[in-house]
Amino acid sequence: MDQSHEFSTAPTIFRSSWVRWVELVAMGLMAIAGGALLLVTTGDGSTLTFPVLAPILAGTLALLLGLHHIVRPAPDLVVDDQAVTFSPFGRIPWAAIARVHVITAHGARYLAIEPVESSPKLTRRRWPRWVYGPVGRFTTGYPMTISERWLRPISLDDIAVELQARHPDLVVERSERGFWRANSQRQQRP
Repeated sequence: MDQSHEFSTAPTIFRSSWVRWVELVAMGLMAIAGGALLLVTTGDGSTLTFPVLAPILAGTLALLLGLHHIVRPAPDLVVDDQAVTFSPFGRIPWAAIARVHVITAHGARYLAIEPVESSPKLTRRRWPRWVYGPVGRFTTGYPMTISERWLRPISLDDIAVELQARHPDLVVERSERGFWRANSQRQQRP
């Protein structure tokens, strides 16, 4: 029998509160209703404008993200001996992770995973990565990013401790910066 499987520990699962997903659905419905109200009150046959379309599009996106997680619930982060599963980005093997960042930007904290390669091969990917990736890149400079607000009541410090416990060689960097500085530093890094 293989000894590596004999001593493997159970995965650590980090799951956020279901309340945040219900909040996201409610905010999406309110935004759609607000945009529809603007459409009805300004609907004199003119073309749709940004103030009317923006809440409808943002609300639809929030509604879809919330409903997706309610219909297909999955842990936000799973840490095991072989990899980190970072929903919605997928399963990231330890060898593909260069370092982890705990970033404070504009009063919010973010957990970002920096891959070794620019486009690592990940499994179990889900469609919300198309939303979270660009938002993460804009706010922190890293596409595989999640906000501590989204992980309520989980602390990023608990996640960082678990990541280092599973993989002691992992570098966890803590920094405080704004998103403009983060993006410029990310582009300058070799």
